[in-house]
Amino acid sequence: MSRSLLVTLLCAASLGAHAAEDSPAARKIAADRYLSVVPIARLVDDTFVEMGKQMPPEQGADFLREVKVLVRVENIEAIARDSMIRHFTADELNALADFYGSSVGASAMKKFGAYMADVAPALQLELRRGMQELGKNKAK
Repeated sequence: MSRSLLVTLLCAASLGAHAAEDSPAARKIAADRYLSVVPIARLVDDTFVEMGKQMPPEQGADFLREVKVLVRVENIEAIARDSMIRHFTADELNALADFYGSSVGASAMKKFGAYMADVAPALQLELRRGMQELGKNKAK
């Protein structure tokens, strides 16, 4: 009886310790794991390719060539990593990596560039409109 109780307690302790491990170091490892499954460079590139498709062919090719030179993907990745470490737990980051590493998650990620290409221009326009409205209201 005491042997099974000891095994149960050890298992419970190890499960609790695993779930409780949420140090900055554990979050960094989990964020790096997520970024290996969902590379920022691929997300950015897919988004730019899809945005280029919405332009006339000659403009789209020029846009893609120029934006790849101008946008510093390594900076975006560093910002994303830092933000993930700050806002998500290690368990959450690992769950995201598990999902996006699955066949369903990988399929969703293949569509993310097209999704962002649809959403990004509208978001930029709405932000610009909101900022102009804010400027008008402050001027009153």
